Amino acid sequence: MPTEETTPEERASAAEAMAAQAVVRYRELVAASPDLVADMVRGDSIEDIDASAEAARRAYSDISRQIAQSYERAVPPGNPARSATSPEANTLKPEAKIALGLRVLDRRS
Repeated sequence: MPTEETTPEERASAAEAMAAQAVVRYRELVAASPDLVADMVRGDSIEDIDASAEAARRAYSDISRQIAQSYERAVPPGNPARSATSPEANTLKPEAKIALGLRVLDRRS
């Protein structure tokens, strides 16, 4: 069986192609993380990818915090206090409470 000899240039070229492919796979793996903005992950080296991933994590954190703050402002902090129309309403049966509530609503309309 004849064997083909590869030149050092061919081996170096093949190694560079494998390294480039590994960097692409690493970038895709990092971008798939759930806690960052995937479109922000860029770079042609491990260091560049890591730096952009850190920026993407900060952006994700900032966006999440802004969304949470906007929802916190929209949602009241707790249940509003219930107001009884009369002090004896606490002693009424459930059906009587419903009827009383409906009468109060009718008066407001």
